[in-house]
Amino acid sequence: MRVLLVEDDHKVAGFLEQGLREEEFEVDRAHDGGEAVALATERLYDIVLLDFMLPVRSGPEVAADLRARGRRVPILMLTARDSAEDRRRAFEAGASDFMSKPFRFQELLDRMRSLLAQHAGG
Repeated sequence: MRVLLVEDDHKVAGFLEQGLREEEFEVDRAHDGGEAVALATERLYDIVLLDFMLPVRSGPEVAADLRARGRRVPILMLTARDSAEDRRRAFEAGASDFMSKPFRFQELLDRMRSLLAQHAGG
């Protein structure tokens, strides 16, 4: 399974990438919204882990752009923000699910697997 990990915090991104690779995911990283859109339009991913607050373009902007381009890949939005408004923006932009930081890595894996199963079945 190929994952696009979009996270501007290098420490968090490194931790997530290491854990995902240990679970046998192939991981590409982007550090800003512009890079994320470029990668997600030139390569196919099974799932996108997308931070809400990013340089260049926000997570919701990236999700909306990917949806406008016809990309149906599951998008799991990750954020330290947890207001109802943030959730609404994420889902309206096309996010498939939303997780607040901090989270347990196992919960991330569970949510990813659920989204992957839904996408494969749908």
